[in-house]
Amino acid sequence: MFTIKEVANSLEMSTQAIYKQKQRLINKGFMIKNNSNQWEITDDGFNYLQDKKINYMQQHYTTSCKSVANQPLKKEVKEDTQTVDISTNETVVNLLINQYKEQLQTVTNQLQEMTEQRDYFKAKFEEKDNLCNQYMNSHLLPLSENETEEKQEKPKQSIFKRFFSK
Repeated sequence: MFTIKEVANSLEMSTQAIYKQKQRLINKGFMIKNNSNQWEITDDGFNYLQDKKINYMQQHYTTSCKSVANQPLKKEVKEDTQTVDISTNETVVNLLINQYKEQLQTVTNQLQEMTEQRDYFKAKFEEKDNLCNQYMNSHLLPLSENETEEKQEKPKQSIFKRFFSK
């Protein structure tokens, strides 16, 4: 489970863009509320948004490059006395898509590492919490039978008698 902010950061999109798809994500079971009443994205939801963004990027780059690719363009660009031949074709689009996929894989790996770190610290917290509970239970348990009998045997004295009897 991931928070909306984690997913938005890892997919390089705004939280608002995710919230615009909220109803669709809820209907598909990709967005649910956690115990603290906060919205979270499931693993499948993250994969869905990731695939959706890849498809969008492929369509966006493909359509914007096709209009230019349909016109046979060749330009010579001079950079510091070097001539570079630039032609627009499908290889440019494929390079952009591959570069985006590499970036997406890097972000996915970072997200996986962060998830592992979160799980590690969650386990540590639960371990400390259990130790604390054990300590509290051992010190706050009801008195044993012997201790209860000793308390009952001692007559209660008023506050004045305690102070003035010494």
